[in-house]
Amino acid sequence: MFLTIALSLLSFVPADSLTHQLVVGSYTQTGNPGIEVFDISLQSGKSRKAYDLQAPAASFQHISADGQYLFSVTEEAGGKSAVSSFVKNARGQFEKLSSSLTVSPGPCYVLYREASKTLYVANYSGGSLSVFKTFEGRISPVSQVIQYTGSSVHPSRQKQPHAHMAILSPDQNYLYVNDLGTDKIYQHKIFADGTVEEKFTATTVPAGQGPRHLIFNKAGSNAYLITELKGQVDVFKVSNNQLNLVQTLDADTAKSPDKGSADIHLSPNEKWLISSNRISSNELTIFAVQADGLLKKVKHLTVARKPRNFNFDPTGHFVYVASQDDHKVEVYSFNDKTGELTNTHQDIMVQAPVSLHFIEKEIDAEAQIKTLNIGLKAPTTPMANYIKCVISGNMVYLSGHIPDKPEGGQVVGKLGKELSVEQGQAAARLVGINLLSTLKANIGDLNRVKRIVKVNGFVNSESNFTQQPAVMNGFSNLMVEIFGERGRHTRSAIGVNVLPNNVAVEIDMVIELK
Repeated sequence: MFLTIALSLLSFVPADSLTHQLVVGSYTQTGNPGIEVFDISLQSGKSRKAYDLQAPAASFQHISADGQYLFSVTEEAGGKSAVSSFVKNARGQFEKLSSSLTVSPGPCYVLYREASKTLYVANYSGGSLSVFKTFEGRISPVSQVIQYTGSSVHPSRQKQPHAHMAILSPDQNYLYVNDLGTDKIYQHKIFADGTVEEKFTATTVPAGQGPRHLIFNKAGSNAYLITELKGQVDVFKVSNNQLNLVQTLDADTAKSPDKGSADIHLSPNEKWLISSNRISSNELTIFAVQADGLLKKVKHLTVARKPRNFNFDPTGHFVYVASQDDHKVEVYSFNDKTGELTNTHQDIMVQAPVSLHFIEKEIDAEAQIKTLNIGLKAPTTPMANYIKCVISGNMVYLSGHIPDKPEGGQVVGKLGKELSVEQGQAAARLVGINLLSTLKANIGDLNRVKRIVKVNGFVNSESNFTQQPAVMNGFSNLMVEIFGERGRHTRSAIGVNVLPNNVAVEIDMVIELK
């Protein structure tokens, strides 16, 4: 009988929840909106359109760490080049907040520094850097415009500076600006207010490379540069924020002299690096990252025409590729063991996409409860002299709950003796539903939950049973399904010899409210 209940409870687990969003920036010559937002599944890569934002020539975006602000450049000519901000509204959607002119033309990259709430915009056509201060997401008029000078050897592409990207040093104290036109990477010291020292030092790359995008590994020990004009990846060792070139590999091996490499990213676990080529070849190049940070080229993959920006999803299970000329975002599954990319044929249709960013979707917990077909009930009476819920300020403390079955009675038995791990997981999930029933009865709306803070799980265990954490995953998975990242919590999973009424699991938890 209990096995049937367990299977029924476990069947509530959604196979394909749309928990994250993909923000796509695009050129808008065809009248498309500029920024389009899609709900996506990290399990399957499936997507559906959520909404869009009017943003002319929205060639690049940046999203604040808390997900509340989106910043986008407007790569328009005729004195209209600007950077705009959008704020998350009560519906969990971005809406326009402010805009400010970059002064210098052709903005192609925007970066937000959290500590000083400062925006840095690289202007390709103007060959400059624009610096803006912000307050609660609103962009003030430009604080600095730093004009670069110089040229390099390419007869048409390097007659003047072309600032292509701005990136923070690992310690956040310096700003690097890649200049395709001068074959230099400029390094500016950042002051406390976010403005930068106009006098800079520079790392010079081999003539004619045309530095485009630069990334650091998480440890800050290595940096990787994709060069547009030579189609190469440069590997740097980083010491005291200085870049020291140690390796150069061809990413684009096409015979054509006109290269056009575009983007570069490390996989979330940093075992792999991928770059894109968009002119002489339409492909991704996959490299394996060695223990010392150096690269080994593994393979090339042909993709749709003119792959500009691409990105790993937050799990690293999928790679999304923006095809500017085929007007779509391709979705590839990624094999972390082999580096193999497989087209899922779940294209997202967008006119001239050029920029891709992921963000966690703000989950409507009440709607998610209905979607999962979970029936909350009136809380039961405490078994002894205590109360089930205490609210103190913005904190909620829930007493230990047990797996009360909807039809009456409890799930009883020891794990490792009468009950399997799967049955224990179902019991823990049932306790989670009972805890949410008590929580909702006391706070009214589950969307008031800012996050699940702390959970203690007690598992009725046979003496040699050691899989208490696996049992507690039945509860923890439920919290993440309903609340998303707000549901991730600190946790203890404790094996005990006996619980009241010989129930399988008892769980208490602490919640912070908005």
